[in-house]
Amino acid sequence: MTARALYVAFDVYPRPKGSSSHIASMVAALARDYAPVCVLCLGDGELPLREAFAGGEIYRLPGTQRDVLGRATAFAQFVEGHAARLAGRLRLLVYRDPWGGVPAMRGAPACPAIFEVNALPSWELAYSRPGFAESATLRAKLGDMERHCLRMAGTVLCVSEVTRRALGCEEKSVVVRNAASATYFEPGVCGLEVLASGEWCGYVGGLQAWQGVEFLVDAFAMTGRGRLLIVHSGNRGTRELERRIGRLRLGDRVVLQGPLGAEELAGVMARLRFTVAPLAETARNTWQGCCPVKIVESMATGTPVIASDLAVSRELITHGLDGWLVTAGDRRAWALGMERLFRDGALRDTLAANAKRTAGEKFSQPIAHEELSRVFRRIECRSR
Repeated sequence: MTARALYVAFDVYPRPKGSSSHIASMVAALARDYAPVCVLCLGDGELPLREAFAGGEIYRLPGTQRDVLGRATAFAQFVEGHAARLAGRLRLLVYRDPWGGVPAMRGAPACPAIFEVNALPSWELAYSRPGFAESATLRAKLGDMERHCLRMAGTVLCVSEVTRRALGCEEKSVVVRNAASATYFEPGVCGLEVLASGEWCGYVGGLQAWQGVEFLVDAFAMTGRGRLLIVHSGNRGTRELERRIGRLRLGDRVVLQGPLGAEELAGVMARLRFTVAPLAETARNTWQGCCPVKIVESMATGTPVIASDLAVSRELITHGLDGWLVTAGDRRAWALGMERLFRDGALRDTLAANAKRTAGEKFSQPIAHEELSRVFRRIECRSR
């Protein structure tokens, strides 16, 4: 395969988490304009190392390295080799992180490049690997790599205005928010038997502290009705969450569910009364920014969302029109908000209809892909 576009992600793809939804959307957009596309990503020991898809091919680094630095070093060599092999025909290079961006630009130095920033690694590692903050050398090296990528990319692609401001390169940055795939606009039947009866709300996503899930459980304990389904993206953090649920005696009202595929998840979301995005008021959400794909996917299914009243949520939701915003970290306010949406069917129906309309007008993949096509054309024109 002689690729016309190269997409690089230091991530296992696909897997049941929000980043995979975003990667899939970007790869589809690239394939529409630049097929065939070469995707370079991580393997997990189960996915094939080479895999064809409708718009190109995926090459995965074998998952043999145990530590992050060892894997990052191996990934850099893997990426630079592929980029150098493809450099003569590449028209566009897109990368999600410096682990892949630096070697990709080194391998294909003349190719126009886009740095796609959902969150910088230095932001994420501070939460996912607390020991990172103690290594001044690692922080400095990673910071240098991030600044190099921001400086050398022709365009910086962000998912929120908050992130755009945090990066400090507004003159060449563009905001294209996360989008929901067609699967969520026409969800199938819910396959979880536990949801067959009763009133349910749900949380979908990771269990990192900045997501606010433990706070959510505390607030839910203050409500007097309904049940809560937590669909998490992996086993990390579930043990402590289970202990918290036990201490609050919520074992009969809160159910933990492992990762679900997009079709299953869409059916589950459509069955819920509402979903929740209890983002904590931390630097990760208020200064660095994010665009929770769980919010736009829930809106696409016609399921209203209660979210923390932060700038990143207000970019997606208008309170009382197509969603419900509640003060971040206020347990009583969250409990009252959940009680309200469980109780008030007319309000739920209004929010649901408007949420689906908003998602169709702003957060569908065709709309996002049109926005991305304009970005692609601009960067190619500038490089000529």
